[in-house]
Amino acid sequence: MKKLNIFNLIPILMLTALCSFVVAQDDDDDLGTDKLAQTGMKFLSFSPDARAAALGDAITAKAGGASSLFYNPAGMARLEGMNVVVGQTNWIADISYNAVGFAYASNAGVLGLSFMSVDYGDIQGTIRSSGDAGYMDTEMFKPSASVLGLGYAFAPTDRFSVGLHVKFANEDLGTAHLTSESSDAGATSEDLKMNTTAFDFGLMYQMDWKNLMIAMSARNFSESLKYAEEQFELPLTFRMGVSADVAENLSVSVVNERPRDYFTTYRVGVEYSLMDMLDIRAGYVTPSDEAGINLGVGFKLAGLGIDVSYTDFGVFDSVMRFGVQYTL
Repeated sequence: MKKLNIFNLIPILMLTALCSFVVAQDDDDDLGTDKLAQTGMKFLSFSPDARAAALGDAITAKAGGASSLFYNPAGMARLEGMNVVVGQTNWIADISYNAVGFAYASNAGVLGLSFMSVDYGDIQGTIRSSGDAGYMDTEMFKPSASVLGLGYAFAPTDRFSVGLHVKFANEDLGTAHLTSESSDAGATSEDLKMNTTAFDFGLMYQMDWKNLMIAMSARNFSESLKYAEEQFELPLTFRMGVSADVAENLSVSVVNERPRDYFTTYRVGVEYSLMDMLDIRAGYVTPSDEAGINLGVGFKLAGLGIDVSYTDFGVFDSVMRFGVQYTL
């Protein structure tokens, strides 16, 4: 009889505990898109990878390279060699995201480096006014945000993987104009520049049957911050996911997501590979306010991969993501 490896028990116990937590949080049957809380630095929840977006971000239980740093750092634990990914997204309201990831496999595990920046464009500032319009224009300003991350992942057994991602985030939202409730005090201003450190971690456990993978991730653990007079939390998010090869060249992944500021979200992704050169993908997210179906394709040749995804955004313009990756 084979001895039970203690490392094989750890992920099962942790995944079971997290699953119980998620279920316990959903006692309210009124699930939907209503907000539950206010969070800041929302760009930390953004999905910059074209492959992941095409799968509806049902990527928690799928292995990958450097792009796993943005979803579940344990996903890069079984990388061999080196992997570089670059992604660009044309978001709604003329906002653009740019992301870069690097992962290198050594004898001690896989080391990763990630970076993402946000370009919000130029925005006209306004403040409240006693005039007929109720406001008046101030200076034009250009908000910005970026995050630099260092990651590490390793596989202590042939089934179990674990990963950690430490992120250094900063955001500049211009200047806040504050008015005191006391009529004797004049208006003051405060720069909305801040930075913080956040942590992501993840676990993955693989079984023999149909390459079934069970995984979990937790993103954006951090202390609370404050914008001028308003205190807020980062968008802490827990995800439970499973993926499996349901047929030859066809895999399906499902994710249960519990964010801090919304009810539970369910994500489903389907990926079909043709001759190990072309990947066709589709994803669906529910509940969702405007984001609809997700579609995408990926091309692979001699270590080079190109990914494109499309997301229908209802009343807004559709969103396109582009990515290039190279594995050596």
